[in-house]
Amino acid sequence: MHFSERLYPQARLGMLLNGIETEGNVIDLSIGEPNVPLAQDVLSQIPDGFEALTQYPKPALQFELQETIARWLSRRYKLDLQCFSAKDQVTILAGSREGIFMLPIALFNHQLQHGQPITVAMPDPGYPIYLASAENVGAKVQTISQTQLSELTTSELDVYACWAEIDLMFVCSPSNPTGEVLSLLQWTRLIELAKEYQFILVADECYSEIYSEPFAPTGLLEACAKMGNSKFENCLAIHSLSKRSGLPGLRSGFIAGDTHLIKSLQSYRNYHGVSLSSIQLKGSQAAWSDEQHVLSNRQVYGRKFDEFSKQFSDLSCYQMPAGGFYIWLDVGCPAEKFCQRLYQEFAIKVLPGHYLAVSDLTVEALQQYVRIAVVCEQEDIPFIGQAIKQTMQFCCHSNSVGGHVA
Repeated sequence: MHFSERLYPQARLGMLLNGIETEGNVIDLSIGEPNVPLAQDVLSQIPDGFEALTQYPKPALQFELQETIARWLSRRYKLDLQCFSAKDQVTILAGSREGIFMLPIALFNHQLQHGQPITVAMPDPGYPIYLASAENVGAKVQTISQTQLSELTTSELDVYACWAEIDLMFVCSPSNPTGEVLSLLQWTRLIELAKEYQFILVADECYSEIYSEPFAPTGLLEACAKMGNSKFENCLAIHSLSKRSGLPGLRSGFIAGDTHLIKSLQSYRNYHGVSLSSIQLKGSQAAWSDEQHVLSNRQVYGRKFDEFSKQFSDLSCYQMPAGGFYIWLDVGCPAEKFCQRLYQEFAIKVLPGHYLAVSDLTVEALQQYVRIAVVCEQEDIPFIGQAIKQTMQFCCHSNSVGGHVA
């Protein structure tokens, strides 16, 4: 089925819950919409009013943002700013989704125009836009599981033997939905493979700033620099303000890395891309320049995870994620049944894990998993925790005796 005909996971959940009556205000933990305090100190630095929308944004504003991002990358990932060109190695995006979706067609346009098919590899389960971006250009799709990625550095055998077929590979760290983080050794091995087999390695690092102090996730460009690959050959990293700063409505992100690849992306975006307004550009510059609100956001998530860990201390299936703000939970019964019951009895929405699967094998393997976005209010967590455990108990029992949920 083509992506344009397939329901997005949240729309699919809507159909699953359609017609189920519930009471009280709905707590929606099915979508990764951040719930952190608005960074007033950051946004107050935007001087323009609505009159700024009557003009095209000045190129100088975009270049200032590129330079701000380059400085942030240098601080965050210990890059040598003297060897990093903001103009040539950073492209501004209207959110990370735009970048992910356009990558195959922007980087392989010539091959595709001449009928040469490409192969796109991606995490399974993973963000649905990876699959949509591949399907949009008729690419062959290959999947790689988190277990296979982990075993790159723990097994003498190559557990994933299809490297030579890959043209473009998406990797997400911290992972959506599992919260797992790639180590420096794993990044190093992937970079080596990208060079050996000449495929483009793309790191989706949109959750990179949500983690437990002091264990900041290693980034792709950081790993490149430590290997001596200062030009980031074959490598691109995507970031966004949506999760880092809790500003998904700003629609602001960037992609950075290999100069030749960035040039292709910039050329493509000159025709295709959505330009950010001066308000967005200045807001983005303020956000990337400030770390205090990011630290505050991490602390908010840290307190929420501490409370969830307390609530789920008696669940052997619960594991604190290494990064990001999702709980990936095996509920021990059919996930769709669990989601219906949880919504019906407690007005809580969570997402069936197999809605994020790519391959049929992974769809089957994830039938009992749910993804819970930790975007609720702190005071609601005890109620949510008890509701989830009660629903697990009910569904597991009714499943064993043949019961059902409407």
